[in-house]
Amino acid sequence: MAPVVSSLWIFPIKSCGGIQVQEAHLSKYGLLNDRIFTVIDPATNIKRTMRELPRMVLIEPKIDGDNLVITAGDKSLTVPLNPDHSKYESVTVNIWDELVKGADMGDEAAKLFSDFLEVPCRLVHKSPTDVRAVVEHSPGPKEIGFQPETAFADNFPILVLSEESVADINTRLETPVKALNFRPNVIVTGVSKPWDEDMWVLANIHGIPYYFSCRCTRCSLPNVDPVTGVKDKLQPQKTLQSYRRVDKGKKAKFTACVGINAIPGVKSGVMQVGDVIEVKQVFEGERKRTGANIWATSEAELDALTAAA
Repeated sequence: MAPVVSSLWIFPIKSCGGIQVQEAHLSKYGLLNDRIFTVIDPATNIKRTMRELPRMVLIEPKIDGDNLVITAGDKSLTVPLNPDHSKYESVTVNIWDELVKGADMGDEAAKLFSDFLEVPCRLVHKSPTDVRAVVEHSPGPKEIGFQPETAFADNFPILVLSEESVADINTRLETPVKALNFRPNVIVTGVSKPWDEDMWVLANIHGIPYYFSCRCTRCSLPNVDPVTGVKDKLQPQKTLQSYRRVDKGKKAKFTACVGINAIPGVKSGVMQVGDVIEVKQVFEGERKRTGANIWATSEAELDALTAAA
């Protein structure tokens, strides 16, 4: 039996609560409305995340037509999903040292987040005209006819994780974690063994090709319980560091890996719960996240292209 999509998640605001959907549409950023907003520190314009502010995960977004309703504790606010940026103050956001343009959603939104998180905050929507290109281990115009991009996700448009891999982690933990601890967009079930997804290169889902670029390196973010917003001091990061440092690439060799980053081969289409994942190609040899801006489907190809670069 082939693996299937068991659940789908979008996270409209980076590091805040997610929305589970039965069907997700694609956009130029990955899944439609995923991580199109971010919260920033107004003193530095650097993103704020649940790594430092675990209560962010308790902020609940809900899509209502063309609007996003944001609930933080007993307060709510509605903002447009696709605001007219000419009506808002422009701001440049720092996402992992990448400078990304956006629109500041105003004082009312800032107050909602600042009051709930107890630190100064501003809410920013990603500029639709500012291209944040995805190039690391990514297919490009040569392979798919266009330059992939993302909004405010850390690095890549889509994160995929199998239920079997999460179950494998939980065999090593006293307190089990959920797939949602790792904030994947696409959770799959039915892989032949845990971590099978690590080696996927190309798969068709709902008739659409998806390119799997590299493993996802993990920090302390999965230590945050997605239900309570409480961050454990050690787990699961400590356990993951003990057995999931499996990638010898220079960008991953000191870090545990959970999940695989994916890039759609088109900018429109749908994915549904229950969709079969037709794995068309797996990586040949040892997969390494070197950080190179190279699309490769085998260890030999990666080494040769890296040497030639």
